Amino acid sequence: IVIIVSSIPQQLRGYLTRFLMEPSTGVFVGHVSARVRDSLWSKVADNIGVGKAQTDNEQGFCIEYVN
Repeated sequence: IVIIVSSIPQQLRGYLTRFLMEPSTGVFVGHVSARVRDSLWSKVADNIGVGKAQTDNEQGFCIEYVN
């Protein structure tokens, strides 16, 4: 999974780093199950605040955006 975010709350950034690596600011990557992936995305969507986020799955076929 790859999640790219900008202008997100620090609490959300901390939550994402519990499951994913952050190789560059605002870019989170990792290998998680579909259940965890969906849970992470729900958490991002619910707590994005004024930021933006996008994600795609391991195969690169699905892209979702939250504003």
